[in-house]
Amino acid sequence: MNNRVFLKNEKEIPYLDLFLHERIKSNTIVLVIPGGGYFFCNPREGEDIAYAFLAKGFDAAVLQYSTNKGDLYPKQLIETASAIDYLKNILGYEKVYLCGFSAGGHLVACVSTLYDKEDAIKKYNCRPDGCILSYPVLITRRFENKITLDNLCGSDSTLRSWVSLEDRVDSNTPSFFIWHTFEDEKVPVENSLIFASALRENNVPFELHIYEKGPHALSLATEITAQSSCEINNHVSTWFSLACDWIKNCH
Repeated sequence: MNNRVFLKNEKEIPYLDLFLHERIKSNTIVLVIPGGGYFFCNPREGEDIAYAFLAKGFDAAVLQYSTNKGDLYPKQLIETASAIDYLKNILGYEKVYLCGFSAGGHLVACVSTLYDKEDAIKKYNCRPDGCILSYPVLITRRFENKITLDNLCGSDSTLRSWVSLEDRVDSNTPSFFIWHTFEDEKVPVENSLIFASALRENNVPFELHIYEKGPHALSLATEITAQSSCEINNHVSTWFSLACDWIKNCH
């Protein structure tokens, strides 16, 4: 079953596209959050990912969040928190896993580290049960993806520091599955390495995969999501099966 749920007003962002099996309802769903530098939601990291999870036996949903010019933090964070709350409290899923790509990975890590720290989302039941990060934007300063942080924070340097998420990890942060490529030319692999180090320091379980070859934004790294031959990489495409196994092992 595929249907759309508006979380605020009808025909307005944010909304969820639901991809649900026609069977007794599962207690687990994967919420997919596309990337796009906080200026668009990349369609290559949305519906196709949800269908891939559906084929693996998981219910799935895709969040369309605000990306207009001037839509600054914490607007997208609030939308993500409300989406998780909807899946848990309205649809009744016991476990909600998040799967974010690039800037969507930043949004996933934001809600996962700030659910109990950011006043704007404390009213929501929004702590994820686990998170998948695909070539995520996570840190500021030396290894940041500037355009993504500019779109989220504007010129606010204090806010920019707040959303450098390796500094927000603590022992209550949920577990992570993270993958990246060494060759990523847009989001340096240090984003994942430094964040994983913070998870280790706080004894938060994680699984980390660094593939050598491949550009940014590979999505599934298969013909399904590729726009050119350089976005097809059979080795990197193993991330998806590994991530699904990780979810199954988590619950």
